[in-house]
Amino acid sequence: MTNQPHETKVSIVVPVYNAEPYLEQCVKSLMMQTYTNIEYLFVDDVSSDGSVNLLKSLIDQYPSRKAQCKIFENKENKGVAYCRRLGMKNSTGDYIIHVDSDDYIALDLIEKMLSKALDTQSDVVICNFTRVYENKIKVNPVFVELGRSELIKRLLIGTAHNALWNKLVKRSIIVDNNLYPDDSFRLLEDKSITFRIIYFASKVAFLDEPLYFYRKRENSLTDINQRILMPMLKNLMRLVDDFFNTHQSDEIIDSGIKAFKVGIAGSLLIYKPEDDDLKVLIEEIPKSIIKTNTYIPFYYRVALYAQKLGMPWIVSMIRKIID
Repeated sequence: MTNQPHETKVSIVVPVYNAEPYLEQCVKSLMMQTYTNIEYLFVDDVSSDGSVNLLKSLIDQYPSRKAQCKIFENKENKGVAYCRRLGMKNSTGDYIIHVDSDDYIALDLIEKMLSKALDTQSDVVICNFTRVYENKIKVNPVFVELGRSELIKRLLIGTAHNALWNKLVKRSIIVDNNLYPDDSFRLLEDKSITFRIIYFASKVAFLDEPLYFYRKRENSLTDINQRILMPMLKNLMRLVDDFFNTHQSDEIIDSGIKAFKVGIAGSLLIYKPEDDDLKVLIEEIPKSIIKTNTYIPFYYRVALYAQKLGMPWIVSMIRKIID
């Protein structure tokens, strides 16, 4: 399939925000893809650097790709969820994948992931990825093929990567089920929809090749203060509850939901103990779930268990140690 036009179109959605130092490497990796039938949707979120001008000049360097590119420029800063949704709703491809503007991809990523999707008749293909640090790169060491329910469970509890950027998704899954990021998730927008994408996929395929290069920078989501994440984590918990109140789950998914709630309860107890929902949430969680749930940080479990046993001084001690 290399360098041969194909009837299957792939849409690549690229949110752009102040990515000037990394944009050239990103755009070149997109323009030089070995697969031909690609639609590029760049959404600039009012960058204050030279990202937009650089983007346009880079696209000009690839005349054969220029007609395949669309650039949307927001009038005001809307956040990554809005940018992803705008790109997705304007896409016309048979499959969609996301690429962040400070990352880059292997030149055969689209070809290999699409081939896997078509050969296996899969709605979703997930590839492995490489973390790119300032002074080193490291291939993600944990990449296993999972059943649908187990994958949903791991997405909920965070032991499978929720990013949209290593997942090629059939667009009809998104359109038919209205699976677009919500603006209320200024962060965690990917986690709010990946588990639902997998839920509606009839088949998921895995490609254990590190085709995506994820740049790990300071001030990334994992470095953000937990207190800032709390409102979005609570919104996510409500979304998960609402979804599975109207869609069938099984024992594996249910165990993931419980573990997910234990993690949120632990985070609230440590970082936002005054939260109105915390008391009810802790009361709903059995001690057995807390004790056996190894998916969340150990200090969360100790704090929750102590709170259940009426030992708030232990919780206070953990807070002091963490702070």
